[in-house]
Amino acid sequence: MKGGRAMRRSDLIRGLQGINPAKPYGTALFDALAKVTVSVAVEAVCLQLKRKEIVGVCCETSHGLVQTDDASYNIVEVYMTHRPPDDTAYPSEWHCPGSVLRSGEDIEDVFNRLVDKEFGGGTIQSARFVANVNNPNEARGHFLSLVYLCCLQAGRASEMKGMWFPVDQLPTKTIASHRRRIIPAALGAFVAENIQCA
Repeated sequence: MKGGRAMRRSDLIRGLQGINPAKPYGTALFDALAKVTVSVAVEAVCLQLKRKEIVGVCCETSHGLVQTDDASYNIVEVYMTHRPPDDTAYPSEWHCPGSVLRSGEDIEDVFNRLVDKEFGGGTIQSARFVANVNNPNEARGHFLSLVYLCCLQAGRASEMKGMWFPVDQLPTKTIASHRRRIIPAALGAFVAENIQCA
């Protein structure tokens, strides 16, 4: 038994040494490695202010009918993408764009991948680091998320791969760590610094 276990380890080590770290591992291998390592994820939380207009309405009061004034206010929206139904960890759930940092990459490399994979026709105008979110109990394993507050220059709606949602009306099927920790971390910085995308 002892010899068999050592043999399996040596086979595993040889197999891992043959992996090209600059290329995707594939879902099955990534999921297996995520269970025994800490994965570093880069999360791009894109927020925007959107003006909501309210047209005056007629209200009945004890003094008769009263016309209210037109009003407007800003709501904060977050850009989210939808995972496919066959996703191994979060099937059909919404999340902020993000990806795991690969060996030899820097943050800019991850953002370049996200532009192609999750933004479609949009481009990231700016990205500012705002928080670390440690999640040792993520569905796939232990993840450390580097949260970046981003300004997104949206492309044509037909090319975009995600949707904008008011931060207080996220889809029911939103990944829990994004709803509870990642979006709030970026939202706090957004509100505190009064960032606006042109």
